[in-house]
Amino acid sequence: MTRCRFLIVGGGIAGLSTAWHLARAGHGRETVLLEAEPHLASHSTARNAAILRTLSSDPLSTRIALTSADFLRQPPAGFCDVPLVDAKGLVLAAGPERADEIAGWLKAVGETPIRVEALSAARLRALSPAFRAEVAAAWSFPEEGRIDIGALVAGFVRGAQAGGVELCRDREVEELAVEDGRVCGARMRGGEEISADTTVLAAGGWAAGLGSRAGSRVALRPTRRHLLVTAPGPEARREWPVIWYFGSVAEGEFYCRPEGDGMLFCACEVTDVDPNALGIDPDVQGAIATKVARHLPDFAAAGVAHFWCGMRTLTGDGRFAVGPDPDLAGLFWVAGLGGAGMVCGAEVGRIAGRLLTGEPVAPDVETGLSPARLAEMRVGRGARQRSA
Repeated sequence: MTRCRFLIVGGGIAGLSTAWHLARAGHGRETVLLEAEPHLASHSTARNAAILRTLSSDPLSTRIALTSADFLRQPPAGFCDVPLVDAKGLVLAAGPERADEIAGWLKAVGETPIRVEALSAARLRALSPAFRAEVAAAWSFPEEGRIDIGALVAGFVRGAQAGGVELCRDREVEELAVEDGRVCGARMRGGEEISADTTVLAAGGWAAGLGSRAGSRVALRPTRRHLLVTAPGPEARREWPVIWYFGSVAEGEFYCRPEGDGMLFCACEVTDVDPNALGIDPDVQGAIATKVARHLPDFAAAGVAHFWCGMRTLTGDGRFAVGPDPDLAGLFWVAGLGGAGMVCGAEVGRIAGRLLTGEPVAPDVETGLSPARLAEMRVGRGARQRSA
């Protein structure tokens, strides 16, 4: 049986960032990471829209996102050899029903520095002439845009390995090992066991099930969201910004951005899903087409080059779950990142690394992200969590 100090279950952005930060703090040789798939970061991390958007409805989440965005714009020396952010700009646009709400998010940021510019209708049309939705207010975030997910993942992998972390692929965890109310490692399919002082659940949509079977009360909600990329066409322009539209409450959100010589679209649907049975729902393609015809009519007849779905794991209040389990000693959560893992993963990993090694974290961050708050919280359809 192998023994380590920190056993990380999950090789997506949450697990890799945590491993990288532990390695950077000198604990790499005490850390083992297990990934069920043959390749790291092959689920939610690989299937998202790669959008850098920092503003959300929760000021704490926005603050975490802004700190993480600083990492993405200026990563440590040697982390990567290409820019992690293509700052083509991001526009948040709101219809009449939600304009005041989005404006309130900006006011709630307070003194936290965020570069933003209110847009007139003419300026919005100049930035994105194909976008025709009803807009009551819009804001431009010129330093935001698209994240290079491949380069980000590669940087975390290189740094973790260089710091001594053992990254194990094709190691599916069947259950957490529990003795006398304490999680003491994990058992893999096939019988192999790894013993650990602390087991870190960073398994995305699978984290909730593993935790629950071990006796944890922390509740998470795996959900599905679809993305569609059009075939190349003359209508698309690579220089257009990301557009994130908040229509009526009934209509929900919608976002789009250039992708190659086509456009990427998302209708922002939220559907509960079994992470072991994640499949495409063909009906969602029709829902995307309806919103495209309404908001970007030039693309109504565009062909479909790629249509897929990814998983977003939500919490009951929209904040992440980062910290020790309230009931099971030896169990630590880095989960519930929703669709904000690409934006916030770097800072979430830093927070997790500090908590795991007993380093101080801002009290409101430690309390605000504590999984203890989720132990009694029912994760229902009313939970709103921003995601790309």
